[in-house]
Parts: sequence; structure tokens; C-alpha cells
Amino acid sequence: MKTEGIIIFDREEKEWKLWVGHCDYWIQQGYSFELLIRNQYFQAFLEKDLDWFITLVDEVKLVLHINEVYKVRVELENFIKVSDPI
Repeated sequence: MKTEGIIIFDREEKEWKLWVGHCDYWIQQGYSFELLIRNQYFQAFLEKDLDWFITLVDEVKLVLHINEVYKVRVELENFIKVSDPI
């Protein structure tokens, strides 16, 4: 089952975090999620080169802006809470 959340940039750790409700989750390169664009969800993959970006279907690449909040939909069981021991 898909869960709605957001991804935002953590300036202290210099990485993206997934937030669902009041809980944050690790999200790293290669993780997949659905990104909301104009009321439609698209399958996306998080990647990093010089900048953080996502790849959508057909190799469309979008650079993520660290000041933006992105609405996403995820399979939450594929993510680990930040506070959970590894």
C-alpha cells in the first residue's frame, strides 16, 4: 500500500529525508518513489552526480532544489526510520 509524504533537504546532513506524518526516514541514491507533478504521480529514482536529481520514466532528469518540498507516494516498508537502530 502506498503512503503519501514529502521529501525535503536536510541542510545539516546534506541529504534528502522522507517525512511521513511526524516521522523522518532515510532516503538515498537509488531509492524509488512516486513524485507528484501537476496532480499526477510519476515513478522516480533519486540520484546524485554534482547535484541531487531524480530520473523519471524515459530517462527524464530533474534537478532537485534544496529549498523545495516535494510531495511523494512511497511503499513505506522499503524505508528505515531515522531514529531506528540499524
